[in-house]
Amino acid sequence: MKLAVWISRLLLGAVFIISGVSKMVDPIGFAIKISAYLAAWDLTGTFAPGLVLMGGCILSTFEFVTGVLLATGSLRRSSAWAALLLMCVMLPLTAYIALANPVDDCGCFGDFLIISNLATFLKNILLFALALFLVRYNRRAKPLISPWIQWVEITAAILYMIVLALIGYHEQPLLDFRAYPVGEPLTATDDAEALYVYTRNGIDQTFSDTELPDDDSGWEFKEVRTVRPASAKLLTLLDPATGLDVTDSVLEPRPGQMLLLLPFPSEAGAAGSYTANELHAAMELTYGPGSFAAITIADSAAVDRALDVMMATYPVYYADQKAIMAVARGSMAVVYLRNGIVAWKRTLSSINLDKLASGDPAEVYATNGPKWFRRITAGYLIANLIIYLIGLLPRLFRLKRRKQAK
Repeated sequence: MKLAVWISRLLLGAVFIISGVSKMVDPIGFAIKISAYLAAWDLTGTFAPGLVLMGGCILSTFEFVTGVLLATGSLRRSSAWAALLLMCVMLPLTAYIALANPVDDCGCFGDFLIISNLATFLKNILLFALALFLVRYNRRAKPLISPWIQWVEITAAILYMIVLALIGYHEQPLLDFRAYPVGEPLTATDDAEALYVYTRNGIDQTFSDTELPDDDSGWEFKEVRTVRPASAKLLTLLDPATGLDVTDSVLEPRPGQMLLLLPFPSEAGAAGSYTANELHAAMELTYGPGSFAAITIADSAAVDRALDVMMATYPVYYADQKAIMAVARGSMAVVYLRNGIVAWKRTLSSINLDKLASGDPAEVYATNGPKWFRRITAGYLIANLIIYLIGLLPRLFRLKRRKQAK
């Protein structure tokens, strides 16, 4: 029985840990997925964006902490009931998603792992069964970490998640599972896929070009979705004046090029104007005209207001909002390309202009998210090892006293 308990703990705990981390490294991305649910339920605008973001972070942290407690056998009763509570919410939700298909994917693992809605529901049936088993039998096996210090374990887990979220929000996700990670080209690829949206009885469903429904099936064509950030590069740049596709000419390989991304031009303001203009001047001084450009959505009124406030003198191009958000996170972000390849990406607010005087923008703002993720995670694991060893001290002292008493 103890072996079965530990296997259940590790399986269920691992899923919660992976789910929590994969969403928390990209808090804005998870908020976008929550917003997709709200849009499907006609609740867009009901909750403030900040509240959606905070709710996503709290859920991710709760999942991760529950997973850690399960994996180490800590708080045996509470952790099992927390897992069951999560599954009591997730199981009916994913059952609804599997039947109604209101969103393309549940977002259970962020952009790290995208599985079908049906597979998600079947997976949650297994997790629900494991949670039920642990509610009944979790106390049959002892915890790995001594009970008196488990509160430190919980604190360390929460701090770890906070660090991941802060970096992911203020700079960029440390792990990038989208279509445009560092080291990959920004231009379109041959394996890009368009999705066709049909509606029937008020329910939308997407189809690929090889599985379009028959005319007599009751499905009515609604729109074509030209962007699937998790699986295809479909960033297309349009000239605002003519509406023509200028992707190839704008993104032709250059020694250095910086793109300012504005997926929400109405949120752009004077706060970032000075930074953007200084970067523009530095790039053109180093690499010449065309080395700095802005990409935003096709909302001429909002764009004109934003560029007027920002006093922009650089060229501006239109693109699909989802494609822009797939490239980099943040309402104002910059992406640096070297010969058409993504070299680094940051939010505009994380740019320190003092570094411009010390070298080429290609080097001074470069980041290495995976390396920092490994370092932060290694520090967290070492902290847990120390917590485990400290938890052993009372036991060791008792053994020592027994030996002395003999």
